[in-house]
Amino acid sequence: MKTLFFLFFYLVFTTNASPIAKTPIGSTKKLCLYSHWTVYIYNVMIDPVTVHIKSGDDDLGDHTLQFNDTENWSFCENIWTTTLFYAYFNCKNTKPVAFNVFDHVTSVNYGSRSFIYSERRLVWLVRDDGFYVGKNLTPFPDEMTKLYDWSY
Repeated sequence: MKTLFFLFFYLVFTTNASPIAKTPIGSTKKLCLYSHWTVYIYNVMIDPVTVHIKSGDDDLGDHTLQFNDTENWSFCENIWTTTLFYAYFNCKNTKPVAFNVFDHVTSVNYGSRSFIYSERRLVWLVRDDGFYVGKNLTPFPDEMTKLYDWSY
């Protein structure tokens, strides 16, 4: 019985980001043990940007973002704060770039601050001169920080 109990709690606490709740804001919210996050990626470049988003558990696939287009996904951060999503960005006339779009350090430093168990967000803005991160899209550039260049 102890083994079954341990196995149950192990599975509950080690499932960090699956299943992904790929739903628009305002729809069904997941119950999270730690915090619920929504990550947004906005493209404000004239050229389309292809982004491939992955984690250790989930592959969200390729998404082509046209000018003023966005991609977003929601998930529960695990209780150990080791949830990680990374993305590959590709655009014509630039070198492909890959970096973490969500990890605990980035979320604490640049994401929305709120109490445990509430909705939090992290916003990425893709521009010609690089990648900006913040808790809101506006006002730009006051609340956004440039973290990466296209030549990263």
